[in-house]
Amino acid sequence: MNINTGITILDEDDYEYINSNIKEEGLLDKFNNDFENQIRKRGIDYYKDGNVLNVYKSKNKYIAKVAGSSYKPYDVTLIVHNDKIDYNCSCPYEYPCKHEYAVLLAISNKEYLEVELKEVIKEKEMNLKSILESIPADEIKRYLLSPIGLDNVIFEMKNFSKYFISYYPVQGYYFYYNNLYNALTLEDNYKEKTKDYFERINGYIKGNKFIEVLNITKAIIQAYNDTNKLNYDDNIIDILLKLGMFLRITYRKSNEEVKNSIDEWINMLKNKNFYNNYYLEDIMLSVK
Repeated sequence: MNINTGITILDEDDYEYINSNIKEEGLLDKFNNDFENQIRKRGIDYYKDGNVLNVYKSKNKYIAKVAGSSYKPYDVTLIVHNDKIDYNCSCPYEYPCKHEYAVLLAISNKEYLEVELKEVIKEKEMNLKSILESIPADEIKRYLLSPIGLDNVIFEMKNFSKYFISYYPVQGYYFYYNNLYNALTLEDNYKEKTKDYFERINGYIKGNKFIEVLNITKAIIQAYNDTNKLNYDDNIIDILLKLGMFLRITYRKSNEEVKNSIDEWINMLKNKNFYNNYYLEDIMLSVK
């Protein structure tokens, strides 16, 4: 339970700062009492010190990063309704915290960038029992005797999932596209997500699930293009070179249906002038 002691810790300078520097106090007036006095004071200090690194607004949802005592910025999400705010912060404090109050100050001061995010699509999952039942016994034995298996004395689900990803439910194009698009738009761990996609592609190539390789490849290129990073991200050349290699393998090893899908996609990109990206044009023309 959030206990308000009734002790006013905000001093005159804090009140004066809010009154003179916050442009729109509607949210503060309405939801100020969600926070303890001491939390408000600390939140003001965080805001004044510039610890609110960024704030993005998508409809009634605000997504922010706030620097704190952790080496990694805290993730803050505020969903504003008419009569309440849903607060969420990655810090360990259980109640509305100073990081959230600092973000509330930034929002009240219109210090945010409005963006349009895609629907978040959750990953399809299967329980371990179902996965194990679907994997041939000799493949499990081969995994356990491999360097990957032998190096994991304790059963490590992440490595296991990567190794046997072709036995897991396929996720489809929009799972990859929507989630990467959002990460790129918010500039939030999109490099790690791209790396994860590459690891998935490797697993699907080994499992001969080439349609999923194509879905992930298309999603990466489209998401980078739609967020204006295809021509401006520092790592895009390396990304496209790897995708080109994956596509060449897929085209050689896949059936006619997948090959036809690749041909159709390349023709579509050709009609769009390969999004004015010479590197994309080069890898696509070298696929076949």
